[in-house]
Amino acid sequence: MRIGSELKFPKMSNVRKKIPVVEVIAPDGRKSLWVAAVAKANAVAAVKQVIPANFVAALTRQRLTITRKSDALRRGEVRKVKL
Repeated sequence: MRIGSELKFPKMSNVRKKIPVVEVIAPDGRKSLWVAAVAKANAVAAVKQVIPANFVAALTRQRLTITRKSDALRRGEVRKVKL
């Protein structure tokens, strides 16, 4: 259902979403994984906004699956994944 320019979904407790995962490489070679609750096409840009300019970010094939019910990640949020 589309209202204005935003896509609205009816409330469903078991909706699953696949969140894009971005790999970030620091200048010293250390790697970290980040998730961005945005469209796949915008994930790298979203992560680049919160990491230093000299770090490299690239989309991975991995996806994080969360349930909407869990509220673990809010729409538009970017977070480093701790493994």
